[in-house]
Amino acid sequence: MKKRIIITIVILISILIIGYLFWRSQTPSRPDMSQIINQGILPSLGESTNPLKNKPDVNPIDVSNPFRSIKTNPFE
Repeated sequence: MKKRIIITIVILISILIIGYLFWRSQTPSRPDMSQIINQGILPSLGESTNPLKNKPDVNPIDVSNPFRSIKTNPFE
């Protein structure tokens, strides 16, 4: 009697798994919502719109750093 119950449960589980896989293959998948929302709305921003592309070097430490050529720590 236990053997019949186990066989019936295994058959039902396998039918459910096969049915689920068949159902998943038949339903069309939804596209990504972020692609739908942003499609055609945002303008194409290229390299030409970068305002900091030709920025000047205004860091005073780069110009007058007295420890630039020292390879060891002077405070040890």
